[in-house]
Amino acid sequence: MSPALLITLAVAGGWLALACLLPMLRAVHRPRAFWALVATGVPVLGWLTLNWGPVAGVAGFAMGLAVLFWPPRRQPRNPGLPPLD
Repeated sequence: MSPALLITLAVAGGWLALACLLPMLRAVHRPRAFWALVATGVPVLGWLTLNWGPVAGVAGFAMGLAVLFWPPRRQPRNPGLPPLD
C-alpha cells in the first residue's frame, strides 16, 4: 500500500474522530464547529474518493453523515445514588 493511500485514510479517520468529539463542545460553539467540519469534510471526502474509489467515497459519506446527524451519546457524569427512604 502506498503512503498516499495511508495518509488519506489517516486524514479521513482524524476527521471522523473530530466529528465524534462534536457533542462534547459547549452548545455555543457547536454550530461553528459543525460547519467547519462540513467545510473540511467535503475536500477530505473528495480525496478519499479519488484515492480509494467510489465505494469508499460513498461509505465515507454515509459514515460522516451518520456521525454528524446522530452523534455518539455522552455518558452521564455521576448519576449518584438513589435517595434512601
